[in-house]
Amino acid sequence: MTEQEERFVHFASCITWLNNAWRLLNTIHTQSDNPLIGPAFRFALVEYCKPYKLSHDINKKFKLDTSLIPKERLPLHERIISSRDQIHAHSDLTVTDAKLHIHEFMGQRHTFIPQNIIYGTEEFQNLQEIVSLIEATLDNMYIHLKVLVNALTP
Repeated sequence: MTEQEERFVHFASCITWLNNAWRLLNTIHTQSDNPLIGPAFRFALVEYCKPYKLSHDINKKFKLDTSLIPKERLPLHERIISSRDQIHAHSDLTVTDAKLHIHEFMGQRHTFIPQNIIYGTEEFQNLQEIVSLIEATLDNMYIHLKVLVNALTP
């Protein structure tokens, strides 16, 4: 594939990932009593973040920039990306702010680790706002997709 074709394939994949996140979040909204909404929500956020993280091809790395995200929604986008990097896809110990305490009692060593409890659903209260973010971004992406299709050489 040419670099132009690779960019197109990556962009089309980004649309697919955002649509996956959108569908999952809408399903979560309609099935609020489902016990799997917490893990499903966290997965939807990871799926949302895929376009904005490096995707490797043989000779090139691709990553969607934030130019298609409405400016007023960028703070929410940044929070989601940050939570993906620190909580959902990685375990950033700075978020838990854990402290290790070691005590000896009656000749035995005991440890105690107080830390923040992170559930990964902190943005759940913003479910509809996240859905709106995805919809607005996808609207812009579909417009840009037409430009990319027209630029492809048959």
